[in-house]
Amino acid sequence: MFIKTFYFSIKQFCKLTGTSFSFSSDGEDVILMKYLCRIKNGIYIDIGSNQPVKHSNTFLFYLSGWKGVCIDPLPKLKTKYRFLRHRDKFINAGILGSKTKVEKKLKFFYFNKNRDNSTFDQTRVKELSENFGREPSLVIDIPTVKINEILASCKNIFGRSKEINLLNLDIEGFEIDILEDIFANEIYPWVVCVEELGQLAETIRSGDIHRLMTSKGYILGSRTFLSSIYILRNQINNLPSPYIKELKI
Repeated sequence: MFIKTFYFSIKQFCKLTGTSFSFSSDGEDVILMKYLCRIKNGIYIDIGSNQPVKHSNTFLFYLSGWKGVCIDPLPKLKTKYRFLRHRDKFINAGILGSKTKVEKKLKFFYFNKNRDNSTFDQTRVKELSENFGREPSLVIDIPTVKINEILASCKNIFGRSKEINLLNLDIEGFEIDILEDIFANEIYPWVVCVEELGQLAETIRSGDIHRLMTSKGYILGSRTFLSSIYILRNQINNLPSPYIKELKI
């Protein structure tokens, strides 16, 4: 009830002032809404979901009546998701691709002051140290789950025929492995928002993720400083968003 009241109040304020609001780090949710608005009871998978509200690319959709599966290894998030996003299934674990050696736990480098930088990737830890002088505050063992288990869980929750409307990926360098597994399971989300650090709009097309996405029938719809937003080409004309009419494809 509190969440609904909060959303209604914010929505009314924005309507009166002619402004919009975003929970994302880089305004991704506002852009995503341009493609996905007017979809009722939508479904998302949010891998590397981080906090349930702050810096979330899916919380705006949750407030709009959507639900989904959120996965993140950051400690102490389970209670927050239960309280703030009770419709979502939250999995407090690291996620592994099918090519990764099965390990029940992995070393997780936790950055308390910059939690969105927390990662399993030691190369990324080195980059953060060299570029920003950031060092992990803790190194902890985190339980892991395979992406195929997540996808099976989604089928049980949403039904086998339920489409995934939005996939959000922010897993510090492991995005392409997870994308390959999702496509191998013949799952093609309508819209995919994936973090691609260190890329410009001019250079993104030379990257491995862009090549994979275009080979699977996606087009690059939008680009923020942090993220790329890909749209499944054969779904574009089925999207109920009025903004789609403006696209020249």
